[in-house]
Amino acid sequence: MNVRHGLLLFAAAFVLSSCSGVPKPKPATLKDFTPSLKASVAWKVDLGRAAKAAGAGGQFIPVVSGDAVYAASASGTVSKISLADGKVIWRAPIGAPLVTGIAVGSGSAEGVTAVVNDRAELVILSADGKIERRIPTGGVVLESPVLAGSTAVMRLADNRVAGFDIVTGNRRWVLQRNLPTLVLHGQSGMRVQARPAEESASATLGPADVLVNMPGGRLLWLDAASGAVRWESQVATPRGSNEVERIVDLLGLPSVEGGDVCVAAYQTSVVCLGAESGRRLWGRDLTAMSTLAVDGRYVFFADDQSRLHALNRKDGQSIWTIDTFQLRGLQHPVSWGRAVWVADSFGYLHALSREDGKQLARLSLDGGAPSGAIRPTRAGLLIQTQGGQLLLIRSEG
Repeated sequence: MNVRHGLLLFAAAFVLSSCSGVPKPKPATLKDFTPSLKASVAWKVDLGRAAKAAGAGGQFIPVVSGDAVYAASASGTVSKISLADGKVIWRAPIGAPLVTGIAVGSGSAEGVTAVVNDRAELVILSADGKIERRIPTGGVVLESPVLAGSTAVMRLADNRVAGFDIVTGNRRWVLQRNLPTLVLHGQSGMRVQARPAEESASATLGPADVLVNMPGGRLLWLDAASGAVRWESQVATPRGSNEVERIVDLLGLPSVEGGDVCVAAYQTSVVCLGAESGRRLWGRDLTAMSTLAVDGRYVFFADDQSRLHALNRKDGQSIWTIDTFQLRGLQHPVSWGRAVWVADSFGYLHALSREDGKQLARLSLDGGAPSGAIRPTRAGLLIQTQGGQLLLIRSEG
């Protein structure tokens, strides 16, 4: 089950409720407040709206490497952009629509990028934007690949995880896990070592480490070069009276902070594990519907009613909950600066105090809601919108 199917189910439920005379619940109206933090757009770049025929199923998230931002458009273009001022350094047409976002290399592969097109090809581009090779993936890919050293790692829609040599194009290894009956296609992700320009205080992940969020509530820690499993954890256990209720896919990218790895399981729980062993440190039965934002003290997430929660990272105890944004579709929270930032499905970005949830700033995003996770960097917040805009957000105050 993908997001579009979920929206159809929601629409059908709404029609039935309307026929039965049940009032339709309305999203909360945004309230006036006095901003104590200034948020503004430092620069923006038009990446191009996705073509209607592109059929992109995954999320499009910009990545950073060195002093540059790399971004992919569903219509089939990869761009390299200056992080400092938003100037386009190069654009590379792939020759086919893209189904998900971009990966960028580090070390000896610095500046190398990888995307997946709708022909199920992994396309490798050199640091100057030239297409080096096209590698058949052997299956459907709906989640962004990652690059670790000379290996591109991908999770295929049939729940295989595979590593490909970006120099030779050969497949190095493959892992297979059972695929649940229903999954949220394109909603999970993988995390590798943070690039220097990213805002990340964690040194937990090494150059070859890959954390993989998977359907069915499983989390893997892999060695990218060999595919060896360092540990595997069953984070959430399916339960419920039907297949929809038993969906426990892990949402978005795993969050790494200090010695903790924290994840949200769709509609069931929020869990933190020890990075060394994968053993559970704590878990809360909560209806998580967003990815997690994790920092040195807190874990933030939105639930099924778009209430935003802050938990204590050490033990999972509740710190605060706000219901100001009920039914506004909160998504992609991130802890950056002195605020937790979260977008809504109407295209607004909200900044809230990490300590008590008080609203600090609000900004309307050009291009609507984000098309994937918000990327915190030392220069500002990078947001790629569904309307094809790439924005760098800065704050003062």
